[in-house]
Amino acid sequence: MLGHAAAALERIRNLVRRAAAAGRPVRCRTPEALAALLAREAAFIAQKSTIEYCRARAGCGWDKLFAERELAEAIRRSRWTAYPAVLGDLAEATQILLRRAGEEEAARAVVLAPVIGRALRYHGEPEIPLDLEGVEAAIVRRLEGALAAPPRSMRELGPPTGAIVYEVLPLRTNHRGDREVVQNQVTFLLCGAYGRLEERIATAELARALLAAAGEGAGGPAGFEPATRPL
Repeated sequence: MLGHAAAALERIRNLVRRAAAAGRPVRCRTPEALAALLAREAAFIAQKSTIEYCRARAGCGWDKLFAERELAEAIRRSRWTAYPAVLGDLAEATQILLRRAGEEEAARAVVLAPVIGRALRYHGEPEIPLDLEGVEAAIVRRLEGALAAPPRSMRELGPPTGAIVYEVLPLRTNHRGDREVVQNQVTFLLCGAYGRLEERIATAELARALLAAAGEGAGGPAGFEPATRPL
């Protein structure tokens, strides 16, 4: 009888362990997984920060107004303009995580550059004219400069990007309060994204994979098939 009870208890424990493991997010261990993670987080912030503001400004009739082609095109331009700015912040956030984990070599801009190239192209061809090569080079330069100073707080990254988002918003007002609202929202969303990156990224394993890819001479998005997910 005791043997059967012990076996049943062990089965229950195994089920509980499997359920707990299933509820945990998949860890990010490769450059490809990191590019996908950054691209999804950047798209989420770019969309949420633009669409929520426009909904609030449009008022109760936002659904009808959003159906207008002119506004839909303007919102699309806003999202795509915001995306590379947000992605630059998340690239620096990844660099910060690696540096804080003691993975300085993997945090170098030249090592992270292929990830940035993949993330920029993850959602397919941009729906507005974007100089992806120029954007990629600017983010890499930014990461190179960031290594010359202590890691920054996400609260420092948010306001400048929030200002960029605000300037491209349709339906925006010139009220100072609205600008601050958008900057605060972007900062809040970036802080949330940093927490998710911290939870998802297995820093030691990712660092090894990044350095191995850099050693193999992997450069940019060559041979990379972008996901067919519209931003």
